[in-house]
Amino acid sequence: MDIGALLSDSFVYAQEALVGKWTRWGIFILFALPFSLIQFTFDPKTIMTGTTMNWGAIPWGQIAVLAGLGFILSFFISGYTVRIYRGAKQAPDFTGWTNLFVDGVKLAVVWLLWFLPIIVLAAICAIAFFSFLSAQPTAMPNITLLLFGLLLLVVVFVSFVLVILFGILGAVRFARTGSIREGIRFSAILTKIRTIGWLSYIILLIGFIIAMVIYAVITGILSAIPFIGWVLILIINPVFMIFTARYFALVYDQGESQPVPPV
Repeated sequence: MDIGALLSDSFVYAQEALVGKWTRWGIFILFALPFSLIQFTFDPKTIMTGTTMNWGAIPWGQIAVLAGLGFILSFFISGYTVRIYRGAKQAPDFTGWTNLFVDGVKLAVVWLLWFLPIIVLAAICAIAFFSFLSAQPTAMPNITLLLFGLLLLVVVFVSFVLVILFGILGAVRFARTGSIREGIRFSAILTKIRTIGWLSYIILLIGFIIAMVIYAVITGILSAIPFIGWVLILIINPVFMIFTARYFALVYDQGESQPVPPV
């Protein structure tokens, strides 16, 4: 399947999943609402005095409640994503809420395990940078410090890209196997990428990035609409979420071994 077919299939899948399925669409909107409401808990004009932040004017309690509720509800959305990853021909319903929540938590663990090395590496690079800075004489040329800092940034960036490349297929692999361990099994995911082909895999991801940029432009335009812009974004977010899950599932399927036709 070529990239155009994957994009088209994913969009149609998302459309059929939501259009006419108003209860399902409403659940997506309802579960994303707490995070969206945080922006209305405070007025930026009241917490900023010139360039000084008035931390006491921030309603931390309200923000904590909404963020906590949104965090919990996000696991149900992630669990729904896992069901799409499993290759459902039609978008699933919101049923089996306990399993939905557990799958969402497990998916979060898979991604956390993938990003944990990046977090550790970034911390090590930060420590190395400041240690290098403190060990140098005061008159150290700025170019040396700049080059060292850029080198560390490149290391972190390359590691981040690799984590994304492996993490996407790892998330789908977890959904297909039901095992967190399989979701982070480096050798198996590397084999999957080789089966797809490194170049083909990267091209497929570039196609998704283009779709993501288009979506970002649309949401940017909607956010500029007074009063209702945030509501419109809430409405279209589920479309892109389902589109993304379906696209990654199809990308994963490109690495499935094809049966050899009989002679």
